[in-house]
Amino acid sequence: MIGTEDNSREQRRSQIIYKGQCIDSNDPLRLGRIRAILKTENQRDREIANENNGKQTYKEWDDRDPFLFKPLLPFFINTPPKEDEFVHLFYNNITRKGDRDKFYIGGVYSSPTTADYERYESAVANFDEGTRNKQYPNLLNEEGEYFYEDVKGVYTEPEDIGLYGRGSCDIVIKDNTVLLRAGKNKKYNRGQVPRKNEKRAFIQLSKFDSRTVYGQPQKKYIFNFQHQNIKKVVEYNIINPENSNDLFTGNIYIYNIAQKEGLEITTASMNVDTVIPQTSKLLQTTVSFTNKSMLQTIKLINDVLEGLVKGSISGVVNEDIEGVTISEPQRFDQGSTFPFYFRPQKNIFDKYGGVTPSTNMQEQYNLGLLFSGVKITTIDLSPGYGLVYDKEKTSNVPFKPTKQNIIPKTTKRFDKSVGVVGGDEIYLLSHLSQKKSSGKIDLTNTLYGISENTFADEIEPKTSSLVRGEELLELINLIIRFLVGHVHAYPGLPPVPQSVDGVKVDDLLKELLDAQDKLLNKNIRIN
Repeated sequence: MIGTEDNSREQRRSQIIYKGQCIDSNDPLRLGRIRAILKTENQRDREIANENNGKQTYKEWDDRDPFLFKPLLPFFINTPPKEDEFVHLFYNNITRKGDRDKFYIGGVYSSPTTADYERYESAVANFDEGTRNKQYPNLLNEEGEYFYEDVKGVYTEPEDIGLYGRGSCDIVIKDNTVLLRAGKNKKYNRGQVPRKNEKRAFIQLSKFDSRTVYGQPQKKYIFNFQHQNIKKVVEYNIINPENSNDLFTGNIYIYNIAQKEGLEITTASMNVDTVIPQTSKLLQTTVSFTNKSMLQTIKLINDVLEGLVKGSISGVVNEDIEGVTISEPQRFDQGSTFPFYFRPQKNIFDKYGGVTPSTNMQEQYNLGLLFSGVKITTIDLSPGYGLVYDKEKTSNVPFKPTKQNIIPKTTKRFDKSVGVVGGDEIYLLSHLSQKKSSGKIDLTNTLYGISENTFADEIEPKTSSLVRGEELLELINLIIRFLVGHVHAYPGLPPVPQSVDGVKVDDLLKELLDAQDKLLNKNIRIN
C-alpha cells in the first residue's frame, strides 16, 4: 500500500510546470533570459545551497546563477516578464534544480486590463492559490455582447490571432487582413475597462474578394409622416344599448394623455382598440346624459367633439337641456388638445365588432346607428372613431415629401489587395530625398523609434504638405481656360477680366487664395 508521503513524492515527480516569480529580466546578453524564484521553495535555501563556507559561489547572470532561466519560446519571440510578475518554470531534471537546463515561459494575468503590469499575488486570482482574490468583471454579458459598446475592437476576437503589447499597441491577424495599431484605446487606469480610440495610428493590409460599386445618383421623393404624441382621447359609452324605446343613457369622457418614456401613445400607434394604461389616462371632463334618443345621443357626442376643436364645449353643448350634465373644465387650451382621438369605449365596441359580438339584434342595430353617426366631419366615413390632427379637423397624419438622392450600389467581384495607412498625422519619408530649402532630415538615433521631439524639431520643418491631385487639376484647368479664352480690348492693354467662356479673374484669385486649404493636406507630409 502506498502511503501519503509516497503519493506526495509521486505527484512531485510527475509535475512538469511550476509556479515562479520573476525577480529580474534585464538580461545583459539580450537573449530573453530572466532570474526567477520557484514559489514552492524558499529563496534563501537556494542561496545557501550555492555558498561555500558562507561565501556565495556565483554572480548574478553567470552560468552558475541558480535563479537563471532561459526562454522556452524561440529567441525570435521576445516576451520577458517584469519584476515580481508570474512565470511558468520548467526543469529538465526536477531533482537537480541547480542545473543550467531550466526554462520559463510567460505567465498569466487575471484580466486583460492588468496586462501593463501585474504582481504574482494578483495574477494567481484564477488559480486555487488565489480563490480569495477579488475577481475582475467580465467584458461580455451572458448573451456574448460587450457591456460597453466602445470596448469592442480593443481586444482580439476569439477567431483571430493577436500579438499584444503592454499598452495600446498590437498586431491583429484575421483571415484576409493584417492590422498594425498604436493608440487603439484611450488612456485608462489599471483594472479599468479601456475604451476604443477611433483616431489611432494604424497600417492595414487587406485582400478583398468583392467591392461595392456605386451608380449614378437618382432623385426620389421620400414621404415622412409627421407623427405626434396624442394629447387627448375622447371615449363615449351607452349603458343600455339593447334599449328598444329609443331612450339611452351614457357618458362622454375627455382624457388627457400622460406620455411616459417607453409607453408613448402617438398618432402612429393609436387606434380604436389601442390599450392605454390607466396611469396614462387622466380624466379631465365628463358629459353625462339620460333618456336621449339615438339621434340626440349622436348629436351630443358630435357637439362635444366640435366643442373640443373650438376650445370650449360650453358654447356648443347646452347644459340647460334636460338630462345633460357637464363637469369642469369646459374650456380647453388648443395647444394641449391636438392631436386627439375619439372612439367608443371597449365594452360597446366589442359588442358590435369585437371577437364575440352581441347576439341581441336590437343591441346590434342601435350600436350600428351610433357608430355610423358619430363623426367629426360630414365626409368622415370612419365608423364611430378617428383622429383629429389639428383645428382644421384633419383626419389623417400629414406627410412631408422630401427629395433625396438615392445612390444605387451593387457588389462586384474584386480580386485585389488594399493597403491603408491612417493616423491624425502621417509622414512619408525617403532616405534619398530632401526638401531643398531646409536640407536632409537627420534620423540619427531613431532606429528604435522616433520621439515626439524629433517630429517637432527635425521632421516637421523639413517636410511639405501633400497635394490633392483632383483639386490641383481643377485649378490648372481654370487657369488654362482663362489663358485660351482671354481677350484684350486693345492691343497692348491688359486682358479683360472675363474670358470668352466665362472664367473671371476674380475666380482665379479666389481659387489661389483657397489653395492653402483646398489643395494641400497639411496632415500628410513628405520630404
